[in-house]
Amino acid sequence: MISETSLISFSIKIKKEIEKKIPSLSRKLDYKSKKDSIIDPVTKMDIEMEKLIRSIIRKKYKNHNIIGEELKNENLNSDYTWVIDPIDGTKNLILNLPTWSNLIGLYYKKNCIFSFANFPVLKKTFIGTINSSFLFYGKRRKKIITNKNANIDNMKLAINTIHPLRFKKVDKFILNYKGFFRTTASDAYNFCSIAEGNLDALIESGLKSVDILPIIKIVESAGAIITNWNGEKKFDDGKVIVASNKKIHQFILNKIKN
Repeated sequence: MISETSLISFSIKIKKEIEKKIPSLSRKLDYKSKKDSIIDPVTKMDIEMEKLIRSIIRKKYKNHNIIGEELKNENLNSDYTWVIDPIDGTKNLILNLPTWSNLIGLYYKKNCIFSFANFPVLKKTFIGTINSSFLFYGKRRKKIITNKNANIDNMKLAINTIHPLRFKKVDKFILNYKGFFRTTASDAYNFCSIAEGNLDALIESGLKSVDILPIIKIVESAGAIITNWNGEKKFDDGKVIVASNKKIHQFILNKIKN
C-alpha cells in the first residue's frame, strides 16, 4: 500500500504543476453530445488539464489504471486506479466563478484510499487519506472534521442545482423544510464544506461518477456519511446524500429514499 506521506507529497506536486500550467490553458468553449436535453459544456482547458494530470501520474505510477472524464480509460490490470475530473464545475469556470476545481481520487481495488480537491482561485486544497482529512491553504495545513454540533433541528442543508427538485419526494421535503437552506451552485466545494464543518447536509442528483468518486475520502475521513438516495455506496445514478453525521443522514434518507 502506498503511504499517506507519499500520497500527500505527490498531491502537492500535482497542485504546483496544475497551477503553473493554468495561465497558459485556453477556456475556449465547446459542447459534448446532449443527454436528456441538458447542455454539457466542455472547454479546451478540461481536456488539456486531464492530459497534464495523467502525465504527472504516469511518470510516477507507470502501471496504475487511470479513469478520466474527458479521455479514454487506461486499464493496465492494476489494483490501483486513479479517477480524474480535471475541471469540476466547468460552468463556473466559464462564468468566471471561483469554485471550479481539479478532482483526483486513488482507489485500491474497490476502496478509495486518497482524495484530492484543488480550488485554484480560492487557493484551497482539500486532501483526504485513509485516516484523516486536511485543508491546505497557502503554506498552512489544518486537519478538518465535520460539525459535531449539527443535528436535525439546526443543520445547514444545501442542494447544488435544481436537479433534485425534479423528484417529488425531494421537492416536497425541500419546500417544507423550515431550517437553514441554500442552493449553492458550488459543485465539489459543497462536499468539502461538509468535511470542513461549514455545511451539514447535501442532496444532489444529475452527477457523473467522476464528480463523486474522487472526493470520497475527504468526506468520510472528516467524519461525514456519503451514499446514494437508497443508502448504498453506489453512485452510478448520480444521486448523492452527504451528511455530517449518521442521524442527519438517516433523517434525509427517510424523507427521500426511492
